[in-house]
Amino acid sequence: MLKYRRKSMETNYIFILNPAAGKNKTALSMIPDIQKTCNKAGLRYQIHISQSGEDITSYVKMLCENKDKKYRFYAFGGDGTLNQVINGCAGAENAEVGVFPLGTGNDFIRTTGVSSKEFFDLKKQLFSTSEKIDTIKYNGKYCINICNMGFDANTAVDMPKFKKVPVIGKSMAYNMSIAYNVCKKLGRYMEIYCDDRLLYKGDTLMCAVSNGTACGGGFKVTPRAVTNDGLIDVNVTTPPKRVKLPLFVKNFSNGTQYEDPAMKKYIHYVQCKKVTVKAAKPFALVNDGEAEYLQEVSFEIVPANINFIIPKEI
Repeated sequence: MLKYRRKSMETNYIFILNPAAGKNKTALSMIPDIQKTCNKAGLRYQIHISQSGEDITSYVKMLCENKDKKYRFYAFGGDGTLNQVINGCAGAENAEVGVFPLGTGNDFIRTTGVSSKEFFDLKKQLFSTSEKIDTIKYNGKYCINICNMGFDANTAVDMPKFKKVPVIGKSMAYNMSIAYNVCKKLGRYMEIYCDDRLLYKGDTLMCAVSNGTACGGGFKVTPRAVTNDGLIDVNVTTPPKRVKLPLFVKNFSNGTQYEDPAMKKYIHYVQCKKVTVKAAKPFALVNDGEAEYLQEVSFEIVPANINFIIPKEI
């Protein structure tokens, strides 16, 4: 039988719920279990139902300013919701962060090696310890998983166009967005600098600036990435002929692009601490699922910037 270990009374458990997240299990449907478990354990807790991403970040940031209290924030949503929490508490020593993966992709947790089932174990989440992990910083914002530019970013940006069509679900909309982008010109001119040295310039299919390993619902764009090594993994992919695209899908699905000799001429991979990406025209950048347009951007690694809760046996 699981025995509760009561945390210090100074610890406040804050549950951040994205009401739009989840399909079979939704964030709002988990409220009774949260209340029952926390009340039984005598924990001090609050449930915050978010109104927007900006609301989440500002709420978390406001709480973290009180240095006399410790907080455990739990994001109930996808990678975007987790990102919004991270942007509110990055660098705060009085904060720990966990996630209940209710999004579409839930890619960051794949890096931990822990199954999604474990992340839904409320008791393990409440009483497991946290580990220091890095974040990537750019333009005053933080990324916990991956910043995508190029084909995969364009696919994510264009997906809402197809979701508006009646009877089309998220999966079909994503596949239609892929097909739409395959029909367009593959690649655009970019210059990528790593630690102030030119890595690549020319037509670019995809550029991933990564702390984690996967994006797009499991595509292993940077399979060697480690979240606590103080390094950014950069994967730049050059555009192939369309007939080669199945080879790309196979390798990125399996994370074998660095081992397959047929992929060697298309891949530029390096680990570094700083990255700068420049282009002639604005491009889509997707940070943990959230999109914006930039023409030049610089990234840097911020080591040990988040205390991340990984559910374990207690």
